[in-house]
Amino acid sequence: DEIKNGMKSEEEAQLDYESQMAASKQLKEDLVAKKVSLEEAIAKREGEMSAEDELKTENENALDDELHYKAEIKSDCDWIIGTFEKRAAAREAEMNGLVGAKEFLAGYQQPSEASLLESKPHAHFDDRALAKVGFLGLRH
Repeated sequence: DEIKNGMKSEEEAQLDYESQMAASKQLKEDLVAKKVSLEEAIAKREGEMSAEDELKTENENALDDELHYKAEIKSDCDWIIGTFEKRAAAREAEMNGLVGAKEFLAGYQQPSEASLLESKPHAHFDDRALAKVGFLGLRH
């Protein structure tokens, strides 16, 4: 009886060993596959990280260029902002002057200005009189 129990116990132990060995082999295969998958994922992420680092460097360089350009034009912009009102008033005065000159040349007269103008027409201009005028007292 003891031999049968020993053999049965040995057979059960062998079956248990074989099932555990199969489970450990499967676990090892799964872990190896997982390791390969993780290594591929890490390599992919490192590639993405490298691309991100390059993009970050490009963006930082672009930012530096923009900040340099901003610093370069700041004094001009500040001057324009500071003198805007003054320059706008000067442009308006110039436009008013040009409009006034245009109106004067076109013969425009406002009622208040009409009193300054001669109301009687002069005799016609004599073109022959110009020929009789001497230059620096010289006569022809």
